[in-house]
Amino acid sequence: MLDRWSIRGLLDRSSTARENADGSARDTSTGGDTTVTMSISGMSCGSCSVAIQNALDRLPGITNASVGLLSNSAQVTFKSEEIEPHAIRDTIAELGYGAEVKGMQPVSRERRVARIQIGGMTCSACCAAIESALDTLPGVTNAVLSLIQQQARIEYHPNLITPEQLLRTIEEAGFETRLLGSGDDSTTRLRVGGMTCGSCSSAIEGALKGADGVRGVSVSLITSTAEVQYDSALVGARDIIGVVTGLGYEASLLQNDELSAGMSEREKEKRFWRQKVIWSLLFSVPVFLLAMVFSYLPHVKEGLNTSVGGFTVNELVQWILTTPVQFIIGWHFHAGALRALRRGTANMDVLVSLGTNAAYIYSVLSAVHRRSLHEQGIDIDNMGFFETSALLITFISLGKYLESHAKGRTSQAVTELLKLAPSTAMLLTRDESGHTTAEEEVPVDLVQQGDFLKAVAGAKIPADGRVVEGRSYVDESMVTGESKPVTKKPGDTVISGTVNSTGPMVIQATRVGAQTTLAQIVRLVERAQMSKAPIQAVADRISAVFVPIILAVSFATWLGWFVAGKTGAFPRDWIPVGSNDFLFALLFGIAVLVIACPCALALATPTAMMVGTGVAAKNGILIKGADALERATRVKIAIFDKTGTLTKGKPTVTDTHIFQRGFPEEEFLHLAAAAEASSEHPLGKAVTAHARLWLRPAQGGDGLSGEGDHDDSDVSWIRQARDAETLAGRGVKAWVHLSPLLPGQLASPRPASSSHTRQRIVIGNRKLMAEEGIAISREVADYMREQEGQGATCILLAAALTVIGAFAIKDPLKPEAVGVVSALRNMGLQCYMVTGDNWTTARIVAAELGIINVMAEVLPAGKAEKVRILQQTHKKGVAMVGDGVNDSPALAQADLGIAIGSGTDIAIEAADYVLMRSDLEDVLTALDLSKTTFRRIYYNYAWAFIYNLLMVPLAAGVLFPPLHFQLPPWVAGGAMAMSSVSVVCSSLLLRRYRRPVSVVKSWLLAAEPRHLITQP
Repeated sequence: MLDRWSIRGLLDRSSTARENADGSARDTSTGGDTTVTMSISGMSCGSCSVAIQNALDRLPGITNASVGLLSNSAQVTFKSEEIEPHAIRDTIAELGYGAEVKGMQPVSRERRVARIQIGGMTCSACCAAIESALDTLPGVTNAVLSLIQQQARIEYHPNLITPEQLLRTIEEAGFETRLLGSGDDSTTRLRVGGMTCGSCSSAIEGALKGADGVRGVSVSLITSTAEVQYDSALVGARDIIGVVTGLGYEASLLQNDELSAGMSEREKEKRFWRQKVIWSLLFSVPVFLLAMVFSYLPHVKEGLNTSVGGFTVNELVQWILTTPVQFIIGWHFHAGALRALRRGTANMDVLVSLGTNAAYIYSVLSAVHRRSLHEQGIDIDNMGFFETSALLITFISLGKYLESHAKGRTSQAVTELLKLAPSTAMLLTRDESGHTTAEEEVPVDLVQQGDFLKAVAGAKIPADGRVVEGRSYVDESMVTGESKPVTKKPGDTVISGTVNSTGPMVIQATRVGAQTTLAQIVRLVERAQMSKAPIQAVADRISAVFVPIILAVSFATWLGWFVAGKTGAFPRDWIPVGSNDFLFALLFGIAVLVIACPCALALATPTAMMVGTGVAAKNGILIKGADALERATRVKIAIFDKTGTLTKGKPTVTDTHIFQRGFPEEEFLHLAAAAEASSEHPLGKAVTAHARLWLRPAQGGDGLSGEGDHDDSDVSWIRQARDAETLAGRGVKAWVHLSPLLPGQLASPRPASSSHTRQRIVIGNRKLMAEEGIAISREVADYMREQEGQGATCILLAAALTVIGAFAIKDPLKPEAVGVVSALRNMGLQCYMVTGDNWTTARIVAAELGIINVMAEVLPAGKAEKVRILQQTHKKGVAMVGDGVNDSPALAQADLGIAIGSGTDIAIEAADYVLMRSDLEDVLTALDLSKTTFRRIYYNYAWAFIYNLLMVPLAAGVLFPPLHFQLPPWVAGGAMAMSSVSVVCSSLLLRRYRRPVSVVKSWLLAAEPRHLITQP
């Protein structure tokens, strides 16, 4: 289950360099970047700090310089092989200021992650422009942007660039920004009250920097906030607030909105477009009625054609109503177009702005021209079309509103995960004897590592922790997908966000805040949703040239129709009454501009990815990135590790046999337990558990489960082994004292004395015995053959080059394993089993599973090589399913690594998919959901391409010659808006995904279940 591994291994870890305790200068002779801190005297105003800053920036070898006027200090990062600290000091002194070196430290190569909310991104061209700007910055190692979430995740070196510089770069590209968070997971933001000047912020900053465990502090006087980075193992949010309040200032936690910022931004976006739609409808509906309805009513038309200053009433009213729609309500599009053009790019805003401005400007010029002709005594019909401009903006705004509403639903899975976190926790105060002296309900953000918390029945557990008192059932289905409540007793771990079902428990917090399992799952899902699948690169390349191509097509359309009209290439009666060649052609050109939709292409992949990864998380499957999901669709070979993956991973000793007559069985078990005590291998643990069962009395039963418990932490009965050597895939060698037990005192061996013999014990498989030169007699071979024929694994124990006895160990298959293998083969996959077991046992287990392709007696290091050989031989996608440390190289080598949730941290880190449960059926679900998601992406692309291929010619007038059908520009704009909405709605259909029918049920219902085992 998920509570046996650390979700932190799923995310990138960054290491923090240790600083010298005395702050003294370090040896920088080896080169590299170094940061020097200097105190500066003589600065009196902002121009002083600017002068110093400019002088430092001009020095060779300076990578970053920051001068603080209020703190009278400077921090300068420089390349030590190019410039010395005294040169920096002399440069400041030459300007007339005093400078003194306070300390130096080499630049840490630590990477941090900044999450930034970005406003104004409308299409993939915007994302590409921001990524290009960020890639040129020194210190930025990776930048990933999400058009849907309107966020950027930027990895950077804090000593080379600051979050403020990242924000400034994005803003200079023409977008709005807001920093959601920077640094590592242990970051707290405070609202600080009572600061009046720079000395206040400096005092707070100095006090916090002096606190144990605080890594970095940034206090802003202007915003009255502080951001503190700290080691949660040494200090917590309550301690930090106590430091600030101890100085006489007010301090409170700012709501950590980094995880929920996406939700609030989407709500803000929805409100923004809803207001746009409402206001535009108030103005554009009357314009539409005047142009399309009232102008054709006989009596009303006469009144509308009344002249006022040379203009008709109809013209004036439409002009007045359209102007605020065009330049106030529609300013968002014009501003976006200007930003794009300044960057030298073109996006959807450029198309909308050009189309609406062309319609509006032509309508104004047409009205002015008609008035001038009216003054000359020439009356012509109104040739303007203000309704096109107004309705275009209205329909596109409506489409944007529907699109934002639909996009919000694509991330509903993350929203539901966020809602699992409780808002408060019951904090216990305990005395030295462990008795509770006080209880206090506190915000969950103030819970610190090591706190004792009370979880009553029915309440959510506020933090990851360890049960210290009480027993209960905990419902973990909302996090792990496990439907059955899990028994929890003292010593067991619990997960934040899960529900305590029955009795009260006292929990000691081990991970809090952003470090909890729930928070890490949310981060992992969000990171996967922000990643780009390789297939999206095709859409990005098309989007980069889409708008310029459409501009060219639009101009060619207008020019073609205009020239054709002037040259008489078509009958004059094609031109409507009151129109002319220019206006007739212009309507076709504008329709082409506004009907083309680059947004549909840009949204095809990310919307499907967001819904798909969210659905996977709800089904207990964590996908680490979009590229992994794409690779899953190409898998044709599935390799399964045997122990812990196909089997339950809980092997038990089913038989023991001593070949040396008269050798005490108790001594045999003691020797085996001593040698295997330090082993992490499941077979070694099975041997130790078997010895414990026979050599230690069972302890009291579990009132909840009704099963006997054994205290696995009690190892006092195990003899001490020396020079123990674990040999991967073979066994263990160790020196152990031979000490016979007294009859009747099997649980209490006599202490070893100098007279007792210390013997070298070898315990392992055939291969280890052969390496040690230990002969296997006929009796031993016959026993092993008999047990292996029954599917057991034999472990031999030898001393003095003689086999003393053997353990027969079986690991039962998971009930769903046979059905999963059969289902995968029905999906067209070849199944392989790889194991370190002997060939006899491996073949028997494989026969039970219906697996023909077996790789046995494979050492851990050889598993990755087996994967590589299959990749080279078959040239197909290879998936590796495993759970142990030994599987991690193979998981990393495979095209798709799938780690079982009950596995080790290192295996989970190496995998692309993580199954939060130990249920093999989730392998089927993971592969099936991946293929379903990518089918949806293909559908989205097909719709986006077909829409543009059909609608652009239609708008250009390809049907006008045979049918005399001209698509009005405002209808074209509405079609464009709805095309984006349709792509998002198509992706939302993934929420209806249903996992494949349980293979266990299919197995039980099958009339002849053995028929499932067929040849591949």
